[in-house]
Amino acid sequence: MTNDPAGQSVASRIEPIQNSRVSLATLSLILFKIGATSFGGLWAGTQKLERELVIKRAWLTVEDQKALMVAATLIPAPKFLAFGGMVGFRLRGWTGSIVALFSIMAPPALCVLGGAIVLNPDVLGGPMPTLTRTVGIGVIGLLFGNAIHQIRSSRVTPRQRTIGIGIGASVAASAILGAPLILSALAGLALGIWLIRPGEENES
Repeated sequence: MTNDPAGQSVASRIEPIQNSRVSLATLSLILFKIGATSFGGLWAGTQKLERELVIKRAWLTVEDQKALMVAATLIPAPKFLAFGGMVGFRLRGWTGSIVALFSIMAPPALCVLGGAIVLNPDVLGGPMPTLTRTVGIGVIGLLFGNAIHQIRSSRVTPRQRTIGIGIGASVAASAILGAPLILSALAGLALGIWLIRPGEENES
């Protein structure tokens, strides 16, 4: 393993913690709870994950969480599932990863099974479109709230913060008005790269 401090930092995020005191039962319970109460995907659940894993449990640092979330987006699997598996591996190795995967997957799998049993074509053609639209707007709100949280907790200048909030609000508004969320997000990303320059903090 490299002696470079930066290299050690990266390695520490992908290797399991040695002599972890986190039991598999506790790991399973917390990941099951996260899977049952988080909505809108990985990024929409950012604040909840931070409360559970960083603030309450101190299982991860904020930097660990961000690194694992970014890594989860690079894996060809559902992002929330990939994140849970990496958290389990981080805490208890391969056994923890398997336990975490099944625990975080169980609540949504049971919901899907229940929905398949209960729902019928009449329900799907009746109130479901309105419900789907409402849930979609709620998810956009969660994403926008987490974006604001990330901006406020980052070391940025007041100007960068204002631009970031403005871009986030524009993305949320365009998605609510009917634009595809992925296109709105990509447009917001492009604007952010163009308007928020890395060297601005030193210039102000």
